Amino acid sequence: MIDITPLGTVLKNKYQIIELVKRGGMGAIFKVKETSSGKIWALKELLDLDTDQQERENNLKMFQEEARLLSTLSHPNIPQVVAYFADNNKNYLVMDFITGENLEEKLNKTLQKGEMLPLKQVLEWACQICRVLDYLHNHKPTPIIFRDLKPANIMVTNEGIVKLIDFGIARTYKIGKRKDTFIFGTINYASPEHRGSAQTDHRSDIYTLGATL
Repeated sequence: MIDITPLGTVLKNKYQIIELVKRGGMGAIFKVKETSSGKIWALKELLDLDTDQQERENNLKMFQEEARLLSTLSHPNIPQVVAYFADNNKNYLVMDFITGENLEEKLNKTLQKGEMLPLKQVLEWACQICRVLDYLHNHKPTPIIFRDLKPANIMVTNEGIVKLIDFGIARTYKIGKRKDTFIFGTINYASPEHRGSAQTDHRSDIYTLGATL
């Protein structure tokens, strides 16, 4: 098993790791404290899980692209990135810490009670998602396609604010390109374009929003 950065570690003489929030896929998410101010941030660590050199390079490229994309964005429904750096041959991303739970967790809790999520609440979440997708799809100079919209990637804060998380496979739209370079997405929500029939564009995100709803 790949070792994650130990709790208590201080990175860049600034961010102290105080809690492991989640581990899975290519990364681990920690709660960290800024030593100078005491402010809490989320820190994402890229885990070097693949034995294949090409796959490791692809994973690093995706991680760097996520950092680059998020650093250019400013929207109330997207976590703000404040730092991206490498330390001791590991790569990290520091962003807003979101207190709440994702929609997959909310849905599972509701289903376990034999209930349904209130329609009014679902529509409010959907409106917020539509606003942030509109922002991404009209991003200048090139549109940004999220590509992995699903309940697990939609956080809801304790105040009811939706936050899109995990921009790991988001990409800028390439004019004139027939297909995506890499085929990614979650199969239950993926549009036909995600499977390689064409390049994913804003319509692919709208498709996955429909599947999510």
